[in-house]
Amino acid sequence: MFDVIVVGAGPAGLAAATFAARRKLRTLILEASSTAGGKPVLVYANKIVDDLIGFPEGITGMEIGRMLEKHARKFGVEIKCNARVTEITPLEGGGFVLKDDKGDEYLAKAVIIAFGMQPRTHVGVKGEAMFRGKGVRYMLGDPSEVDGKKVIVVGGGETAVETALMASEKASSVHLVHRRDMLRADEALIERLIGRVDVMYNTIVEELRGEERLEEALLYNLESRKRRVFKVDEVIFCVGYLPATEILKKLGVKLSEKGEVVVNRKQETSINGLFAAGDVTGGVMRISTAIGEGVVASLSAYNYIKKPYWGE
Repeated sequence: MFDVIVVGAGPAGLAAATFAARRKLRTLILEASSTAGGKPVLVYANKIVDDLIGFPEGITGMEIGRMLEKHARKFGVEIKCNARVTEITPLEGGGFVLKDDKGDEYLAKAVIIAFGMQPRTHVGVKGEAMFRGKGVRYMLGDPSEVDGKKVIVVGGGETAVETALMASEKASSVHLVHRRDMLRADEALIERLIGRVDVMYNTIVEELRGEERLEEALLYNLESRKRRVFKVDEVIFCVGYLPATEILKKLGVKLSEKGEVVVNRKQETSINGLFAAGDVTGGVMRISTAIGEGVVASLSAYNYIKKPYWGE
């Protein structure tokens, strides 16, 4: 039996596992994807992250993920990739049994949920389903994927702005379409759009058209009430993330209206011995925040298992 099993190997999960292992708790991470590191490695591998405290010159997502993984392994954390957790069941008398998609089972005294969120992959625009994978996508992993293409990015948050900037490195043109009159991303990030991306405020994508592949998008301006047709090769929807918390619903974990895991300041969930950290809990979704929440969750798990006098 493991003392702690962490579900998810992103910044929150790796931080949680590292601090648990430092307290000499036998710790395992179960990660659904083929590599550890989470979103920084899987989505922003080559992106320079300049808002991670301690790295004023910036650091790539890949470097962040690899450094966090190396730190966790230094203290003896076991990491098993390609292991998607499908069930978490409490045991009588305490502890949990976790089952992955291959049918393997794992026992733990405490569990820390840190599997983040998944991009919203259904927006409801006419033609969206028809061109999914044929010009419609929901994330951009590498600028070379849109080399020489006409691109529209939809959204107004951090992910949308970062995606538009990434696309502008290789695309022939990039338009950022947002339904409101201002963007939600950091001002420092928005400044970089100037001269690189055409931002279209108060605008929505009304319809996507084409034959075999996406060829054009019908845009509607909510202020002028005018429509324009744009020739386009790729439309990238960056309109939010959804927590993948279906397995937690079965467990009876208290969730918010958005499906996020509800936690207290100790990262405790409504189930004794079950903790959560990172994007899956909502709030400020930043790498620094995820790391901090992971540390708190691990120390709370330590207090739950060991019950030291200072944990009272």
